[in-house]
Amino acid sequence: MNNPTPVLLSVKIGGIDFTVIRDNIAEYGQMLFDERKIVISSSIDDAKEYAATLRHEMLHAALHIAGISYLKKYEEEPIVRAIDNIFFPAWDKLQNKTINIETV
Repeated sequence: MNNPTPVLLSVKIGGIDFTVIRDNIAEYGQMLFDERKIVISSSIDDAKEYAATLRHEMLHAALHIAGISYLKKYEEEPIVRAIDNIFFPAWDKLQNKTINIETV
């Protein structure tokens, strides 16, 4: 395993708190909106892969919050605005935090 760092237990996306947990799942990650939960596979043992998976699931949450998930037709501008105004601020707040993948 890579260098251990402090634990990340939750992340705020668009004003909504999501609990981040590890679990034995087949996928790398899952975003469970109704449960306000992001699940990262316990099989991921590389910090960069963990961060990339977390970022990916956070983006799913941001698009859901923005209503993109409900569109019948995906239009570029709403997606870009969701990424700019919801996802990037949430991700930027994590940039100064470290994640201990051995304890999450």
